[in-house]
Amino acid sequence: MNKLCLTLALFLLASCRLGTVAPSKNLAVDPVGTPSPQRSLSEINLAQISALVSKGRVQDAQYNQPPIVEELLAHGKESIPYLISKLDDETKIDRHVFDYWDEVHVGDVALVILSDFFTDRSSKNTIAGVGWDEFLERGNDRNLTGEQILRHYVVKYGRRNIKTRWQQIWEIHQEQIFWDETERCFNVAKM
Repeated sequence: MNKLCLTLALFLLASCRLGTVAPSKNLAVDPVGTPSPQRSLSEINLAQISALVSKGRVQDAQYNQPPIVEELLAHGKESIPYLISKLDDETKIDRHVFDYWDEVHVGDVALVILSDFFTDRSSKNTIAGVGWDEFLERGNDRNLTGEQILRHYVVKYGRRNIKTRWQQIWEIHQEQIFWDETERCFNVAKM
């Protein structure tokens, strides 16, 4: 009987040992499993973003999420005011970022990321009015590309207008915004 107890105790001890994982020095995880940021927001340069796939949202890892997007997600909702601050940035990015776009600026990248961050899995926006077509006033012309819609809006109102509108949205909702892990997007708590 003692051998059986000893064998069982050793088995249990070994099983517990197999389940432990040594902590990583460089990576902490928050309650929803997002890695902690490696760099501060001020160190993230949207002009260095790698190509974004045309399918899905930028936060969907199955579509090869760029490291910059991962870093923004790691900063949680603090990344939102950072992205808003970049909306009027005219810095041109001289490499492929979006399929079928002729020209891309840092402000364009910030707007695409913000739009995606507030879009749920079913392609519904979690804040009314922030969807690409509605925000940029597409109207009934379904022949325009996403880039054309943005360029028309910028010519008519300017990038400063985009930034101002997003800043107002942030100021209204910032206290209620949270990361919804089920939908993998920012959502607004119902009051």
